[in-house]
Amino acid sequence: MEPTMTKQNQPKRRVFGETSRDHMETAAKDLKVTCTQDVAFHSDRPVTTTVERVNDKELTSLYALLAYVAHNQNVRQDTVQMILEAQFGVDHVAKIRRHDYMHAIEFLVDMKMDEIMN
Repeated sequence: MEPTMTKQNQPKRRVFGETSRDHMETAAKDLKVTCTQDVAFHSDRPVTTTVERVNDKELTSLYALLAYVAHNQNVRQDTVQMILEAQFGVDHVAKIRRHDYMHAIEFLVDMKMDEIMN
């Protein structure tokens, strides 16, 4: 007879309280700004006259994940933001190219601040 999953033997999943969720949403909103200037990118791709940037929903996702990483790893959000910006060669998160959006998400998910700082 195979064991069945019941509420008692289900793996525990970390549940965030409303306070943490509100903090992350507030932090994401505080970090979000509008960029008015474009900068040159350091990339191996040919330079085009128009560069597609991340849209508002993607930008909100990046900021939320940025706040989440900072909160979970107990570091300042602006530190995580500076590392992300340096990784993608931009002076602001909103200037990340649309092509690099998934790479930025993966970078944040895989980020281990204790390895970067040591």
